[in-house]
Amino acid sequence: MEELSQRWQKLSLTDTEGTKFDLSKEKQSSEFVLAGKFFTRRAINTEAFAKTFRPLWRTRRNFKIRAAGDNIALFAFELEADVKKVLHGEPWMYDRYLVALERYDGLKPANELSFCKTAFWIQIHDLPFSLLTREVALSLRATLGTLIKPVDNLEMRGGNFVRVCVVVDISKPLSRGRMVSWDQDTEGWVSYRHERLPNLCYWCDSLTHDDKDCMVWLNNEGSLSMEDQQYRPWLWTPQFNRAKKLVVEVLGFDKPKSGRA
Repeated sequence: MEELSQRWQKLSLTDTEGTKFDLSKEKQSSEFVLAGKFFTRRAINTEAFAKTFRPLWRTRRNFKIRAAGDNIALFAFELEADVKKVLHGEPWMYDRYLVALERYDGLKPANELSFCKTAFWIQIHDLPFSLLTREVALSLRATLGTLIKPVDNLEMRGGNFVRVCVVVDISKPLSRGRMVSWDQDTEGWVSYRHERLPNLCYWCDSLTHDDKDCMVWLNNEGSLSMEDQQYRPWLWTPQFNRAKKLVVEVLGFDKPKSGRA
């Protein structure tokens, strides 16, 4: 697209071609649009995608899917609430490959969008019991991405872990964990595990391609072994079951009666 723009700037335009045609007063679409990038080399069948995601997204009103080339699709929703619902349910994947979504105002070509952000719920493991708190989770989220505040703070509390929902920059490798200090004399490693993690490359930890398409693998012409991989399946963890309470507060019997100190 950039090459075409540069070409027309060098053209000698006729009087008719050079006269600007004003489209600013044309009626704008009342739809709410998301652009989605499918990080797979396979061609996307929009009809198959619609059949797959209709029961998953469960939108209140209709939405349309339009292929935009380069494995990009535009999703036009009738309700803003449906857009928020879909974004709240991230990450999404198709055939186990990531689908990165981005709000789209239609002011530039869809293939110029970055598609570099996706939200993940990340579990923080290997913390001492005394540090399994919401405050610690919020402190560590700064090492992961931009926090998305949960509707219920109880969503952040697991049994032997805490969890946060953050917007991750997928143009960079996923974070495997962090060295932290418990106090002035003690330090340790905390592990980050990602819920609903799609296919990723275990050579460079990229979500935008898999192992066979990685330049690290290709440049070494097959001389690497599995032991050389810096990223392994332990980055993935099953989705947290909110219905299964892992932390329960039990009230004591020595409770002050009403009206007494």
